[in-house]
Amino acid sequence: MRLLGLFCILLLIMPGCINLKTDDFPKGNTISPPNDAIIPKKYSVIDSDIPLTYYGKIDGVEIGYQIAPHNVAMKSLEAFYKYHDTGEESYKRRGLYLADWLLANATYRGAGNFVVWEYNYPWPPYNLKSGWTGSLNQATIIKALSFAYLYSKDLKYIEMINKSLNAFEVDVKNGGLRITREDEGIDYVWYPEYAKENPPYVLNGFITVLIRLREYYLITTDKKAEKLYLEGLESLVHYLPDYDAGEKKSYYDALGNIANNHYHEMHVAQLCSLYEYTKNPIFKEYKEKWERE
Repeated sequence: MRLLGLFCILLLIMPGCINLKTDDFPKGNTISPPNDAIIPKKYSVIDSDIPLTYYGKIDGVEIGYQIAPHNVAMKSLEAFYKYHDTGEESYKRRGLYLADWLLANATYRGAGNFVVWEYNYPWPPYNLKSGWTGSLNQATIIKALSFAYLYSKDLKYIEMINKSLNAFEVDVKNGGLRITREDEGIDYVWYPEYAKENPPYVLNGFITVLIRLREYYLITTDKKAEKLYLEGLESLVHYLPDYDAGEKKSYYDALGNIANNHYHEMHVAQLCSLYEYTKNPIFKEYKEKWERE
């Protein structure tokens, strides 16, 4: 609680416009695979100057080692958590170093009004070409940059967070992270984990985005984050029944793919959290439907 209180105080005193200075940080996703002869497990994240994720072959396409911005943000957060627990300065430096890589590798769109982070490799399961983006990636980076601001008091991180939030207000067709799902003449907002027109509407990624938008709002009282969270929550309430596969199973996405045990358990845990946050009975209903003995 002390950590969040401090963060709140710091954010409330910030000015509205900051100049980013990331020119001294190297840009780009240069891959330097480890020389280890042992091939790692698929989806392993390997610590290096900038963390690498090993994908191997995905749907017959060799992806190999890549820099995944989401996993860079996760490693930045991991370092900040360790710094909080131990006070060891090397962890803070590591967290900030990775946060600065994220700043330097943001892609500006919409005449510079918003930013996204691109994956410089394809994702065959959803027919995404190199350069694709996504809301889960964006929300995780926002969280990492929030911690970078907390521990550095450098307002360049807040400027980037603001531009990151703007992406959730821009339609996917215009390079943003927002799409409209229409049902019976009513439009609902969705922030797709895999940003494309007619996306797969992955459930766990969307819920994680909502939770992180809510976290940021609670810490900062940022009205845009609150609005984005509430709009997405309304959509989730409407579409959640569509993800019920029966027999204590859930769908991973709107394409009819059944969630594996890992993601199904994640769905249950997420619904538990959402019920605690909102007290909306639909989250309790489907949590209990999907819980397994």
